[in-house]
Amino acid sequence: MAEKIEIDIIIYPEGKGKDKVYSISSMQVPNVATQGDSIEEAKSRLREALELYFESAPWERERLMKIEEEEENDNNAPMISRLVLVS
Repeated sequence: MAEKIEIDIIIYPEGKGKDKVYSISSMQVPNVATQGDSIEEAKSRLREALELYFESAPWERERLMKIEEEEENDNNAPMISRLVLVS
């Protein structure tokens, strides 16, 4: 049975027009990042980069799985939101 891990991602559009790219990274694994010409391409590349990363660092996958299990059983799981400051 395949093990499922849900990962929160951050996508940053960079550039304009034909030079626009999408940089993408994960909040849980911030040292793995990539980019693509479209959001779909960036997601695909990040998925591949994370799979390669987890092959070389399997303990990281185990750490994330443990965190997910704890969050499923905990009503005080971390939340992600946005705060806007206007000055």
